[in-house]
Amino acid sequence: MLRQLLHRMIGHWPTHGVWMSDSLDMPVVTASNSIHATPVYRACSLISNDVARTKASVSVPSVDVLLRNPNRWQSGFEFRRSMTLQAALWGNAFALINRTRSGELIELVPLNIESVSLDLSGDEPRYRTSQYGTLPLSSLFHLRTVGFNGLWGESPVRLCNTALTIAAAQEKSQLKAMQNGGQAKLAFFTDKVINPQARQKIIEQYMAEHQGSENAGKPLVLQDGLKVQNIASTVTDSAMDSARQYSIEDVSRIYGVPSHMLMSTQGTAYGSLEWSGRAYLDGCLSAWFASWESEILAKLATPFDDCSFDTDYLVKPTLAEQMAALRTGVESGVITRNEARAWLDLEPLPGLDKPIVAKNMGTGGGQTAIGQDTSEESGALE
Repeated sequence: MLRQLLHRMIGHWPTHGVWMSDSLDMPVVTASNSIHATPVYRACSLISNDVARTKASVSVPSVDVLLRNPNRWQSGFEFRRSMTLQAALWGNAFALINRTRSGELIELVPLNIESVSLDLSGDEPRYRTSQYGTLPLSSLFHLRTVGFNGLWGESPVRLCNTALTIAAAQEKSQLKAMQNGGQAKLAFFTDKVINPQARQKIIEQYMAEHQGSENAGKPLVLQDGLKVQNIASTVTDSAMDSARQYSIEDVSRIYGVPSHMLMSTQGTAYGSLEWSGRAYLDGCLSAWFASWESEILAKLATPFDDCSFDTDYLVKPTLAEQMAALRTGVESGVITRNEARAWLDLEPLPGLDKPIVAKNMGTGGGQTAIGQDTSEESGALE
């Protein structure tokens, strides 16, 4: 049983090389092999890991427990990470909702993406599965990305295939250049007439002795008046670097992950970690959390229940920014000093439970603590 489950879960992963080539010698990028591209791997791993490690809370205890222990083979983190990763690549991810006869939840069993299809031929939509037959929509937990009909997600890899194919072609070209030891394209000249067989022999001899990184820097010996000249490439090194940088930005646009989080060396310099985290949360992760929340409430709970994700860690400011904000809150009387200490995970201290107002923000009278003289309490965060 375990072996069959694992086979169903990982059966769609590629067993071939990084890129397959068609007749035009251009890479063919699919959902299976696109993750071999480093920007795609970085973007998808960031999204899936952050969604998985964000604490989810559901007001229904049985559902909350199920999300923490979805089945006998996966933890809650592993389940949410794999489902999110599959959806980010294929556009959809499925798990069978296993219930008792009375309707109580038992487990969530991940399904092979390629084994599930959507049947719209009947009076109402249904899922067709290779193992469990035809099932109603309520029987599968279906995480999906943007789709045209709202019932089926479209693969970002397929929708944006041109941009990812260009990135794959750049990587393939760079690999080929490194295999040739970084040597430029050469042309051999001579005043003599050389028949096709002789030309082919010169090419084969050069390729045998100088092709490959292990032959880089090997002296080139020319005979019979041959001369060699570099042919300028249409894509210079700087242009190639710019093109690869643009491909990183394309992946950033596809998945909504800020380019600096894809380890790009260029881009906007952000003023604070809080601003950067907020941009990532609002422009990318919030849609994933909404997708998880809607499916949880629709399939595992009810629309009248509550489901939330604790994203505070994603937008947590630096210590200096926290101290500045807490000082403002304390001095304006919005929070007490012990409440500020609690925010910093510090134990409360005696006498710091009443709000204070700084002298320059008060109405006069020499009072800093509301209802108390300055002799009793002074200072903001002392």
